[in-house]
Amino acid sequence: MVAWAWTKEDHEIFDLVSALEAAEGRGTSFYSHIGVSPSASPAEITKAYRRKSLELHPDKNPGVKGIQGRFERLGVIAQILRSPTDRERYDFFNKNGVPTWRGTGYYYSRFRPTLLHTLSFLVVLSSGFHYLVMRLNYARDRRRVGYFDRAAKTAAGYNKDKDKDKDKKDKERFKEKAGNVKEWKRKVKVPMVEGSEFAGTLELVVEGDEVFLPHDDGSLTPLAGLATPPSMIRTWPFLLLISLFQRSISALPESVQDSLPLILRPATAIKLHEDESNDTPPTLAPPRVAGSRESRRSKSSTPRDSPVTTELESDASGEAEELGNGNGETAGEGKKKKKRGVGKAGGMRRRKMALNR
Repeated sequence: MVAWAWTKEDHEIFDLVSALEAAEGRGTSFYSHIGVSPSASPAEITKAYRRKSLELHPDKNPGVKGIQGRFERLGVIAQILRSPTDRERYDFFNKNGVPTWRGTGYYYSRFRPTLLHTLSFLVVLSSGFHYLVMRLNYARDRRRVGYFDRAAKTAAGYNKDKDKDKDKKDKERFKEKAGNVKEWKRKVKVPMVEGSEFAGTLELVVEGDEVFLPHDDGSLTPLAGLATPPSMIRTWPFLLLISLFQRSISALPESVQDSLPLILRPATAIKLHEDESNDTPPTLAPPRVAGSRESRRSKSSTPRDSPVTTELESDASGEAEELGNGNGETAGEGKKKKKRGVGKAGGMRRRKMALNR
């Protein structure tokens, strides 16, 4: 295993680049410092070096701070550019970037993500997974809706036969049939699971070429609209932002909330709006007159002097008299009870006593 490391010449180039950028400005290269292009020949580099050295000579710049170091650095740079090997090495680092000093050595600066970058990446990744799940659920719902649509039409006796479209006469016959089918409106029951009748059934309404899902209030929902297509707005980051926005505007006056789009209104305001739109005065049910009519018919059909009524009236009067006799003593009406008879046993004893005499 061979480990690649910086050589002595590499470190010399790195130090020169760092010192040059610190003194002359960031982005200053060896070529721009001397005043030649990267494709300059060694003769052009020598000529430019002599001209630049006259400008930076300490004798011509007395009292200038750091002029000696700048003049010495210029000589080293010119020596590197005049050497084919060192110049090739410098061109490589000048093209691909010079590593920076990290305390223990020179290292290339790599991208280090911050917390914001990490959170942004996680949000984008989770949103992509959420959208993928919505697409899978949409495909599954489309298959389920397609099954219920076919099963309901089959149960209602309506089937589109595509083979009839081959001939022109068959097409006209099919159009006539489709026109008659539009008048259909049948309720059918479809198994919840395809091929299994023991998993429960679903009640659907077939009206023309469409299938509807009925509700308790009598409304119908198109079956084709139950499969909601996926959308990036329905992913959790957008839903979270919309929810926070709705909570923030819930403190605004109702007039301002009504002027906003429906998706931006608070959930409570939407529910109240729906309740107000569905608020209709209750209708009074017609009174039940069937029982009264039957009683009137029975009274009118049976005369008062008939045996049935007299029998009923006599029984009722008899019961009233018995009740009156039983409650007479407690009511204090002054009527005396009848004395009880001796009965059969008493009579037999009296007859025996008479015979013995």
